[in-house]
Amino acid sequence: MHLGKTLSVSGLIVFGTITSLFAKVVYELKGVGLDGKEKLFQKPWAMTTTMFIGMTFCLPVAYYKEWKQEQERKQKEDLEEPLLATANGVVKGSLKETLLLAIPSFFDLVATVLMNVGLLSVTASVYQMMRGAEMLFAALFAVLFLKRHLNRFHYMGIGCCAAGICMVGMSSVLSGEGSSTHAVSTEEMLLGMGLIVASQAVQAAQLTFEDFFMADLAMDPMKIVGFEGLFGSFFMLAILLPLAYVLPGPEGLGLHENTLDTLAMIKSSRGLQTVLGIDMFALLAYNMSGMMVTDHLGAVFRTVLETMRTLFVWLLGLLLFYTPLGMGQLGESWTPWSYLQAAGFVVLVAGTMVYGRGDEEATKQELSEAVAEAFVAAPTPAAATDEEQAPLLPPSIGTTSATLPIAARGVPMPSEPIIVRGSFKSTMNIMSGSYSRSFSTRSSLPRGSLVGGLAGHPHAPSRTDSDSHA
Repeated sequence: MHLGKTLSVSGLIVFGTITSLFAKVVYELKGVGLDGKEKLFQKPWAMTTTMFIGMTFCLPVAYYKEWKQEQERKQKEDLEEPLLATANGVVKGSLKETLLLAIPSFFDLVATVLMNVGLLSVTASVYQMMRGAEMLFAALFAVLFLKRHLNRFHYMGIGCCAAGICMVGMSSVLSGEGSSTHAVSTEEMLLGMGLIVASQAVQAAQLTFEDFFMADLAMDPMKIVGFEGLFGSFFMLAILLPLAYVLPGPEGLGLHENTLDTLAMIKSSRGLQTVLGIDMFALLAYNMSGMMVTDHLGAVFRTVLETMRTLFVWLLGLLLFYTPLGMGQLGESWTPWSYLQAAGFVVLVAGTMVYGRGDEEATKQELSEAVAEAFVAAPTPAAATDEEQAPLLPPSIGTTSATLPIAARGVPMPSEPIIVRGSFKSTMNIMSGSYSRSFSTRSSLPRGSLVGGLAGHPHAPSRTDSDSHA
């Protein structure tokens, strides 16, 4: 178990860093296009397709896991479990639920396209830090559409997040560095950062949709990521890539994109082939590692690791720029304004921690209120005869029925767990993804006496980095 935790933590940091860093590195590599000229691989639509294809690889892993659990279940000959979930946690999901995933997949696709186009004009570290804006929009949508309430820790976290994003954006504009291979104007840089922030609004809308319509989705998270990748790949290959092919405009600015030229560039460059192949594998490994971390160590610990991932993206970008590893054309430099970016990063991390504290406080408060309300609503036996007719709470281990408190002996036993679910997504992990928490408490309350809603975020992924993508 200890080895499994170590590998999952290492995998999340290593493969998460690769997916973010390579998303920028690929734009700084060159290939020969259809016109016979060598040029930069500035193909955001192609990169979006690559990312969704990488997510699709989660499906075979999910089905293998499901098959293995089914075999274990059959060996134990335990056939008295519900249809959707077995004692070993095999979760299949219905056809309707699978098709419903097409909606968040479309949200994810739009957000990914916006991020990849924005990444053309900013460095990888700025791109990664600007994604912290998701928390701002997730909190806003939760208040507007889900009728949630923010506490003082949430407001403090949001304030830190907004300040950190402004500091990071300002440092990027003042340094004037958007790419190590070509000049980027201030207008292009501002547009790129605006598109990245807009993408986080779309992802926050995705989380809000999933929270409202898909909170009880009976499907393995790995399969959810895989199906979102499958639907996203279909949308890209069948609709958006042909549309980008006929749209007007020059190549490489994020609107028009010649798919045939893209294929020619990939075919001509071994470097592009290697980076794209590693990127797709890293997406699969990142999603697997992320889910293992969430299972073994919890969503809060994963949020901390995602913050470290942002730091490693920046450090590796500097390493590529100042060492032969970058071949003189990759990475990003350290400028006098990098100190402002570092300060902004610290403020972003502080906002993450404070907002997470707000989630914990909201969870504790709503859980205690819901349990108290349920106990008040629980029926009280009027007479000893009623107590004798009602099913009794089972004695705890090592305790006889004679030692049970008298007040507990007449309380009806529930037929299923009482569940308090969450929907406040602590989305600011300076990345994409969503984690959700639920509390399942065995209680001496009647069935249906408690329904609540709480949360904490990464896309698990509903993905969700989504955690579903990088």
